[in-house]
Amino acid sequence: MISMGTVWDRTKAVIAGRLGILLSLALVFLFAPTVVQASVDAMAETPGQPGSGTAILSLMVSLLATVGTLAITAVATDPNVDRPRAAALGIQRLGPAIGIVLLLTLAALLIVMPGVLLMVAAGLDVTRAQLGQAQANLNLGVAAAAGLYFILFFALMFWVTARFVPLLAVIVNERRGLGAIRRSFELTRGSTWKLIGVLILFGIVCLVAVVAATNVAGLITRLIVGPDHPGLVALAVAITTAALTALFGIIQSVFSGQFYLAARDVKDAA
Repeated sequence: MISMGTVWDRTKAVIAGRLGILLSLALVFLFAPTVVQASVDAMAETPGQPGSGTAILSLMVSLLATVGTLAITAVATDPNVDRPRAAALGIQRLGPAIGIVLLLTLAALLIVMPGVLLMVAAGLDVTRAQLGQAQANLNLGVAAAAGLYFILFFALMFWVTARFVPLLAVIVNERRGLGAIRRSFELTRGSTWKLIGVLILFGIVCLVAVVAATNVAGLITRLIVGPDHPGLVALAVAITTAALTALFGIIQSVFSGQFYLAARDVKDAA
């Protein structure tokens, strides 16, 4: 039996003991790239500034964030891993991580497609929906079926997310390729509902913290620079969001890594 309390205690111990290396990795791979992207976006909103290359920059930021998450996971699961080794492991395991993420994304798209087709068959006008206008000639029966399908889809995605909590730790520590998916399911067997509870609580805390901090940051920045500089306000909000995302990313990765270690010990000993 895996105790979430024990996993959380180990998470706190790892963060306290390796805070310096965790913060440095988060700063380089999670925080700084996001701030650079936010700065570029803010300049792109200014007349006369070029807006090309945003998609490429977003891709680079995503790749760096993935490397950083893998590196933090390596630090969280092996006390002998230092900063250079963690970064090297993040780069080495980037390919398998991307492959698995793409496969899972494709599977999710295939699963959600029937719901999309039902909405099309119901006669949903996307433009009117975006404008908040009433739908004309909408088949309520088919639309209700589509709504039920999407509810079931999101419930399934939440369950799957819980089963994939140790996935990145498996990718970092075990060379299994696509077998990492099956291994992640094995490690979370019997702990799914506990993990769902943790995810809900963690999500609520993150949401409240981000909303509160970004509102305060936006308000203070607007008071300082005035209402005529929305780009600067957006940049301040983005920097605040990036900082909180990096901090919560550390907590999430360390918790996932410690759950992986606890589950591995229990499952492999059985």
